[in-house]
Amino acid sequence: MIATQRTLAAVLFIAANAVFGDVQAQIASEKGTGRESTGKHYVLPANKDTAQWGWLDPAEKPKVFVDSGDTVSIETLRHSMDEIKPGASIEEIVKLRLANPGGGPHSVTGPIYVNGAEPGDTLEIRILKIVMKESGFNFNLPGKQFPTIGLLASEFPEGHVQYFKLDLETMTTEFKPGVILQLKPFPGTIAVGPDPNEPKEKAGPPIHDAKGRTSTLRPWKNGSNMDVNELQVGSVLYFPVFQKGGLIWTGDSHCLQGNGEVNLTALECSYKEIEIQPIVRKDLRIDWPRAETATDWIFMGFDEDLNEAMRIAVRETVNFLAQQKIVPMSREEAYSLTSMVGDCRVSQVVDIRKGVHCMIPKSIFTTQ
Repeated sequence: MIATQRTLAAVLFIAANAVFGDVQAQIASEKGTGRESTGKHYVLPANKDTAQWGWLDPAEKPKVFVDSGDTVSIETLRHSMDEIKPGASIEEIVKLRLANPGGGPHSVTGPIYVNGAEPGDTLEIRILKIVMKESGFNFNLPGKQFPTIGLLASEFPEGHVQYFKLDLETMTTEFKPGVILQLKPFPGTIAVGPDPNEPKEKAGPPIHDAKGRTSTLRPWKNGSNMDVNELQVGSVLYFPVFQKGGLIWTGDSHCLQGNGEVNLTALECSYKEIEIQPIVRKDLRIDWPRAETATDWIFMGFDEDLNEAMRIAVRETVNFLAQQKIVPMSREEAYSLTSMVGDCRVSQVVDIRKGVHCMIPKSIFTTQ
């Protein structure tokens, strides 16, 4: 039965080739057999020289140069360059938040330069492994001081922080006695280099600072603070490339998050290692990030208006279904199918630009 499921998955993957491209078809039959790379493996530790606090800067010197198909194990830090650690009070967290005006709280490791990646290409990034560090936290900022940060900020004027010990063997943590949470780690922030044509902010602080850096606060076409909780080990992401070398950063590491991330933060943590494999795709052109898991194709939309974020995600989904060659269909049929089986979820509502991701199950397609 397992072999049959893998064969079907490979067939569907190859049949989708018209959308995902020739390179994807070549490697489809290898999925599920372990690491497919025959290239080099690199290790990128996180420290003051390799991580930045809250900004993506295309002028930042790359920390490692890799070829397409190489693998990289990246260490990440907790927020504010690892300063939000067990014992830090909500008052200290507020001071750290105010210490980096306009920038995100995220510590991002990178950038990683992928040889051969050029603007207009697509960068495929496979998430191969995640090894967590052993502590995590969740907080909401004081609503009386930050009245627009968090969905119910005005109802929680004092703010709150809670720390957690993560059990790496059982992949659980105790929220409090009687409540056990199953950990599901994924990168809250993973990005390629910024889009030079990113539109001006509609709300919140400026997107860019005086140095031309881009804040990690908002998600956009280059990914960044997407908070899509499906992006766990085994998932594959696709980003349009805007900068030479692609330029990959990751941070804002999550160990668990509900869709919406409503109080501002997930179960925030950091990783000893997130291993990725970037692949340069000359055969694929996309406008917005997309992803896939073993079971679903995922299409994303981001905008300050949640309705517009939804429209973008749905339009991307319809476009994919109308273009795929597994079972050819008209755009009208694709729209209908999306309405019947598309599972559109609110990724987050707390990052100024809100996020929606629509999921299409691969299982709806059958073979003879």
